[in-house]
Amino acid sequence: MNKATFVSFSTNVNLDALPAGSSFKTTWTIRNSGTTTWGPQFALAHIHANTGSQLLTSKGSYLLPEIASKVSVNPGENVDISLEMTAPAAPNRRYFTDWQLKDAQGNLFGDILWLKMVTTAALPKADDKPAATPMGVSNSKYIDDHNIPDGSPIQEGKSFSKQWVVKNNGDLPWTAAYRLVWVGGESRMAGAMSHVVPEAKPGEEVVLTVPMIAPPARAEAYTSSWRIHDAQNRAFGDSFWVKIQSTANVDGFGIRPYCQNDPQWKMHKLGHGSKTLGEFGCLLSCMAMMLTGFGEEYTPLSLNNTLLSRSGQQGFDGSNVYFLAPAYLIDHVKFYDNWMPQPNTGATFATYDPNLLSRIDQEVAAGQAVILQVDTDPTDPYTYGTEQHWVFVLAKQGNDYLVLDPTDGRPVSLLSRYGYAGRSVTEAIKSALIYRSDRVRIKRGEQPPTAQPVESSTAVSAIGTTSGDLTYTGPAWEFGRMLKGVHDRANRHPMQADWDIARGKFESVKVMSGVSVEEMQNYQAKFYMCRLFESWNGRHVPVQDFVNTVANDIERLVNAGVTYFEFHNEPNLTHEGLRYKGVAGSWSNGAEFGEYFMQGRKLLRQRFPGIKVGFPGLSPGANAEYSFGHDSGFRLNDTAFVQQAEAAIRAADFLCVHAYYTTLEQVESDGIALVKKFRRMFPDKLIFVTEFSNPDPQQKTPIIDKGKQAKRFYELCSQIPGVGAAYYFIISGSGWDHQALRRDADGRSLGVIEHML
Repeated sequence: MNKATFVSFSTNVNLDALPAGSSFKTTWTIRNSGTTTWGPQFALAHIHANTGSQLLTSKGSYLLPEIASKVSVNPGENVDISLEMTAPAAPNRRYFTDWQLKDAQGNLFGDILWLKMVTTAALPKADDKPAATPMGVSNSKYIDDHNIPDGSPIQEGKSFSKQWVVKNNGDLPWTAAYRLVWVGGESRMAGAMSHVVPEAKPGEEVVLTVPMIAPPARAEAYTSSWRIHDAQNRAFGDSFWVKIQSTANVDGFGIRPYCQNDPQWKMHKLGHGSKTLGEFGCLLSCMAMMLTGFGEEYTPLSLNNTLLSRSGQQGFDGSNVYFLAPAYLIDHVKFYDNWMPQPNTGATFATYDPNLLSRIDQEVAAGQAVILQVDTDPTDPYTYGTEQHWVFVLAKQGNDYLVLDPTDGRPVSLLSRYGYAGRSVTEAIKSALIYRSDRVRIKRGEQPPTAQPVESSTAVSAIGTTSGDLTYTGPAWEFGRMLKGVHDRANRHPMQADWDIARGKFESVKVMSGVSVEEMQNYQAKFYMCRLFESWNGRHVPVQDFVNTVANDIERLVNAGVTYFEFHNEPNLTHEGLRYKGVAGSWSNGAEFGEYFMQGRKLLRQRFPGIKVGFPGLSPGANAEYSFGHDSGFRLNDTAFVQQAEAAIRAADFLCVHAYYTTLEQVESDGIALVKKFRRMFPDKLIFVTEFSNPDPQQKTPIIDKGKQAKRFYELCSQIPGVGAAYYFIISGSGWDHQALRRDADGRSLGVIEHML
């Protein structure tokens, strides 16, 4: 059976503003989800799935060898399919193009591969002269919202461009003298009150574009109305408007705010009852917000739809969602009951806890979830069912709480909205639902434990679990097994002695950005990976600067066939960019590095479509002062760092792990155990052990034992599914003789390699 499943799409241009007539490249990643192998006679064909699908390439069909990253694609494997396209010459138009795979017999199959684009207008020439005014009537007709449908939530302060598809249904052409002018509503969204209208002949459709910025968050939606004016400044035709729900900026809490009144779902039925999400979806919306903080991607609508198929306490009772439903749905989410701060609050199915406020404070500080039941009208006695409402707690705020209210999705003081003059926060809370997970993204208010000094990088990591199946569900690894690898010289540029000791002996070599293609290829390995590296050492490096620094290195290596790039190194160390204890840097925790990583990955893949960007290996262990070789500073524990950066790890193309040990027993109990923990945590990620070795700084371990330890690591690691390669750290480096394969001074072997392969 032939079947193809869409995985991802990338391009090197902005498809919402593509210069007319310009060339660009698109890449679809698809998975062979069928049972037959795709061979060289399989092809990609242009089709007409959408009315008006345009052929933007030189021909309408391509054999896989012409456009695919691999000629033969086995079941379960991913493949990148790239097409060089040219935008049509007409500016300010919307175009579609559709493609689909076909087998050797010409039968179409699989998901349709498509893109939608808008061409931009060319700048008017300096010598253009206005034409004589023709006779007739100007008119316009609204056709479609190209983007931003009415009621779309956009975070306050975020830039966006609203685009409408409009038809010239009048008698006169629209010239450069025509303008799209603001005529009503919110003026703060747009910086300019008028914009040039694309030239259009009668009967033509064009795209109108207005750059905007979302104004401050509020409960009511913002609307901004626009209308086209002719050369004499006379308005004509339909009005066009944008209507958005400006949402609060809650950066730093790791929670995605949701509004139960979002137009995307407010009219949908809640559960199996008669009420809608807009009417009664406050608790479901809070649960969806909670799950985003635990690393799960749910909206109120998707959570509602998922729970509809579940029975009993796993789903709904009419329009009421069961408190236990999230815990039944997600295995790492646990429900810790419903609690009342006073004996008779009016809440049902709740237990009295006289110390509930302390319990709430502890849960929130640890990043766990607390959902509060409140009274929508605190001026009269509480009536459960009619005045019942739920809000999500973000943080402690003095004697109050900052909560996310799903009524409008905004952070607000609990007492200011649901309190009453002269009453305490205890009286404002009817009950509190408590949920916990071991996948908390950000701990709000928790102070890091006191660091204990260590002398080397060996430390036992508390990450993950030590039991459970080892399964790999990600894309197939092209080599089908783990490759034995080695890390290139620490000082970036290898020397003759490095090639002499390692050339042809390792299946893979990991190099650092800055290496030349010739230096890399002198190792004669079958696979190369590159670590993208920049020196932080107590300074802030903006992500764009980092990308610009490594771009030339990437281009050189990509042209030589390298596609796997590890994004930086051990970001939980202060000398590698961690901002901590007075040391300047670019992030202060895993969540901030996660944002840095995702921005960097996006920029890199825009510049180099088709490359794979991996989340870097961390320094394993607890909070500690460290001294590694020439470097010293503070390590933020890897457990918290991974929890906070989980979204970034899941967005990465692969995952890197660093594993260390000092004895043969620790090879399995510490080093291999850590790789297994990451395997269990992220079963869909291809893993590369980008550093492993015995870092014994006092060099007390006999050389022959170091070789045997490395050999054992290779052996055990190769038994873990979904490991692409393991790289011994390191061939050589100034100051790294305690871990190297050769002496830095004279180039002679230290004796490790003779016992490890």
